[in-house]
Amino acid sequence: MKRIIPLLIPLFCLAMIVPVSGQNKVPAESRRDKEKRAKTDPWAEFEEEVDSIPRWDFGINFGAYFPDKYSSNFYNGDSGNVNNVKYIMSNKYWYQEIKQLLGASDTVFVSGYPLDMHYQVAFTGGLFIRFNFNRKNGIFLEANYTQLKTTGAISLEVDPQSFPTFQDIRTEPIQGKEARVLIDLGYQRSFPLKSKIYFFLQGGGLMCYTQVRKSVFVVEGREYNLVNIYGGQAFIPNTNSQTYHINQNAFGFGTYAGAGAGFPLTDLFGVEPGVTFQYYPVNLERYPRWRPSFSAYLRILLGAGHTGE
Repeated sequence: MKRIIPLLIPLFCLAMIVPVSGQNKVPAESRRDKEKRAKTDPWAEFEEEVDSIPRWDFGINFGAYFPDKYSSNFYNGDSGNVNNVKYIMSNKYWYQEIKQLLGASDTVFVSGYPLDMHYQVAFTGGLFIRFNFNRKNGIFLEANYTQLKTTGAISLEVDPQSFPTFQDIRTEPIQGKEARVLIDLGYQRSFPLKSKIYFFLQGGGLMCYTQVRKSVFVVEGREYNLVNIYGGQAFIPNTNSQTYHINQNAFGFGTYAGAGAGFPLTDLFGVEPGVTFQYYPVNLERYPRWRPSFSAYLRILLGAGHTGE
């Protein structure tokens, strides 16, 4: 055994040297390949470095929101809605006041409701945060706020006659306002170009919170609140009628998809114009259907810097 050990020592040292010398050749070959690629593609080295660096982005969104009209009929005053004109006309004090405003001597009744109301295009704004795993993949969270308005016209017949004659039809406005908060959580896939500009696709889920801000019937400039703030009790003028805060809101959950382009202006600043498609139910009472909405926006983007630099 004492004779064998001195023979094994040189063999062991040789075995250690061979793998190490073999490993030293790999980086040299990699460097040559990298230099060769850099000559044919000047962006190759840049893309290889950036692709592996995580990054946070923060943004401010602003743009235009195009809501579907379906839930706007929540504000049309129809007797089937929770906020309805019948609630106003059935109160004798308000009814007498409406007759005076219209100059009626006998009777006033509703002859028609607007059945095709729609929201106006609205401004939207919000905040955006994204974590990029690399240059092409990231997850994002954003919250956008918008206020929507809708207006229609109710037909009122004044002093109807029992014999054939021209009808005295008046049209009076009915209005609604609501606020929506849209929260989107999703995945983004980017497609960078050699010019540093990139295109992107987004997809994920969303939550919509809707709050009714106003629902009124207007007669000759006099507003009547269609929300029953008296808790089911009849309104009596010149009395201390107790009022309640009625919070009419709803939550809806749906899906989100978007596309756009990114224009980096500096390492930490850029802009992203884009469009989005949302498909969700607003879920106001009696309006549960899923409907599409759209928005177009410009995002001012601030990068928090590269980690690991």
